[in-house]
Amino acid sequence: MTMDIQRTQRKNMIDDRTRGGLASILDVLLPGTEQLPSGRAVGAHLELLDKALEADPRLEPAVTRAGERAAASQTCTFADIERWTGKDLEQVVFALHSAYYMSSEVRSALGYPGQARRPITLATPEELCSDELVAPVLARGAVYVPAPQ
Repeated sequence: MTMDIQRTQRKNMIDDRTRGGLASILDVLLPGTEQLPSGRAVGAHLELLDKALEADPRLEPAVTRAGERAAASQTCTFADIERWTGKDLEQVVFALHSAYYMSSEVRSALGYPGQARRPITLATPEELCSDELVAPVLARGAVYVPAPQ
């Protein structure tokens, strides 16, 4: 099976009604702030979710079940989400948050430049050495074997 066929099948595995339920869950988990867009606004329940589930297909059954239950419900609160997902809560939250942080809008709002080549020569003094960075080494104390004379 080619990758294009797999992607097409993946997108069709979650129907529009279930995606609507997932959007309701996103409204609770990631409602947005003055600085950050909401999960629904960036489409974390759409293609971004497909990418997250493509990366870890084991999450799909839990996410789909949660979306179906949300779609069938009149309300959606965090208590509802906990009840619908049970032991799968962490997986559902992880998948939706993963999709959210894949959004270029979210990364831009956070000021995250993405992965890029950044030579050590461009590092600030705080990045090279800080009290917090060296604290565990100082707390450990000297670790060496004296050289024979």
